Amino acid sequence: MIQDLERHGTGEDVVPASPSSCKAFWPHLKDSHLFHNRRDFLAFMRTHNGRIFFLAESAAASQPFVLVGNWRSRSDISALWYVRALGGERKRLVLRASEACLEEGAERFVTRPLAEGEAEEFRSWGFLPLVRVVILEREFRGKPGPLPEVEGVRLHRFRARDLDEVLEVDASAFDDFWSLDRRTLRAVSNSCSRNVFLLAKRRGKTLGYAVGGVNGRLAYLQRLGVHLSQQGKGLGEVLASGMLRAFHALGANLVSVNTQEDNLPALSLYHKLGFKESGDSRHIMYRDRTRSAR
Repeated sequence: MIQDLERHGTGEDVVPASPSSCKAFWPHLKDSHLFHNRRDFLAFMRTHNGRIFFLAESAAASQPFVLVGNWRSRSDISALWYVRALGGERKRLVLRASEACLEEGAERFVTRPLAEGEAEEFRSWGFLPLVRVVILEREFRGKPGPLPEVEGVRLHRFRARDLDEVLEVDASAFDDFWSLDRRTLRAVSNSCSRNVFLLAKRRGKTLGYAVGGVNGRLAYLQRLGVHLSQQGKGLGEVLASGMLRAFHALGANLVSVNTQEDNLPALSLYHKLGFKESGDSRHIMYRDRTRSAR
C-alpha cells in the first residue's frame, strides 16, 4: 500500500517517496496518457529526475500525490507533470513540490498547460503566467485540396532511422524551452489511437516534420517543425496540408491545433488553411526563486 511506503522524513506532512517505492504509484498513473507503460514511467523517473511527493497523513481513500520532473531535457527547469489531489491538499502538495525543486537547484518550476480555471487557481498560489497557448479548430467540409508544391520536396512516412534528423530539425525550429527530447517526441507520436508522422524531404534529407493523430472523429495536429534554414519557403503548408489529408482519410471531421499566442507565422499558416480560434486557451504558469509560497 502507498500508505506503508518507505519515506524520507522532512518533518512536514508532504514528503517525497523513496526512489525504490515510486513504482507503487504506477496504478494511478497508467491512465494519465503521460507514459506508454510502466517501463516508460520508470525510465522517466531515472532520466528526468522524476520525483513523487505525497501526503504523509491523509484521510483520502487513495493517497494524494504529485509527480514532478525535468521539463523535457532541461535540467534547469522542473515541471509539474501530474496532480492527484483536490482542495487544500492539492495546494500543499504543489507548493511543497515546487519549493523542493527550486531549493535543489532548478531555476524555474513550470506547470503543464492549464485550462483557464486551473490557471487562476495557480495564480492565487503565487504562480505567474509564462505562456498562453491558443487553440484553433477546423471542420472538414469535403475532402481537403491538393498538396501545394515546393520544388524537390516530397512527403514521406517516418521511420525509426529518421529520428536523429527529426530531432535536428526540431532543435533548429524551436527555442530551448519548446524543443523536444527523444522520450517526449516518441510519446507525442504515439499518443492517439491512430497516429500520423510525416517528413518533408529533399534528396533524402529531412527538412521538416509533422506529428498528429486521430481519436474517433477528432484529429490533433500536435507538432509541426521546419528547419530554420527552410522556413518561409512553403514547407509548413505542405506538411500541414498532408496531415489534413491523412486525418480526413482516417475519418476525422474536426481538427484541433494549438500554438503560442505570439507565434505569428504559425497563426498565419493555420488561418490560411481554414483554422479558426476556438476561444479556448491553455496557460503555462511558473514560479522561480524570487516567488515565495503563499
